[in-house]
Amino acid sequence: MEKKSPEVFVNKAASAAFKLSLDELEGVDELSVRVFRAFLNALRLHRQLMIATLSERDTHPGQAVCLRLLSANDGITQRDLAEALRLSRPTVSKMLQAMEKAGAIERRPDQNDQRLTRVHLTAAGRELETGLRAVSAATINETIGTLSEADRGELERLLNTFTASISAALEGQRGEHVARAAHDSEAVHDGEAAYDGEAAHEGPPPRPSGAAHDGSGTRA
Repeated sequence: MEKKSPEVFVNKAASAAFKLSLDELEGVDELSVRVFRAFLNALRLHRQLMIATLSERDTHPGQAVCLRLLSANDGITQRDLAEALRLSRPTVSKMLQAMEKAGAIERRPDQNDQRLTRVHLTAAGRELETGLRAVSAATINETIGTLSEADRGELERLLNTFTASISAALEGQRGEHVARAAHDSEAVHDGEAAYDGEAAHEGPPPRPSGAAHDGSGTRA
């Protein structure tokens, strides 16, 4: 009997749990659930493939994207790089430390503003980025490239449509967030105004009893 590794059982258990969670969704038709599951499965497998492929070059997907951005925007500030990668500044700083230690990049203070740090590719970094481009090309050819031209065109159309629906949903959430923030700010402003009005109507607070005389016959 073939002995299966613990990872196989973990993956099967995770898949079963995920399948159960999707099947329990209410108000979603079965076809939409199957498409959603296939989409997530493709994302998961693609990430696993990229991690396995890039690990052979002692790098990972985050660093590969960073190198590609730097190849087109050499000297970008570390702050702008974090925004472009959509990652927190501490996360980017930690990643750049590893890349700098490997000799792929170097960080220099901005000549006009010492508060800013600019990130530059080294010669070794450019060579690594060129190699990663070849890796990406090979991966695309081994995956998407195996589809027929008609299927690739249809997949592009469907993904663009799907992306548009995701963008619309995201914009809707952002609009709701902005509306809630504006409403909360208005409520705080109204509360402060009401408090100021009540304070002005009541006049200054009474002086504590027993206050010392100022020598003019009135209490200080």
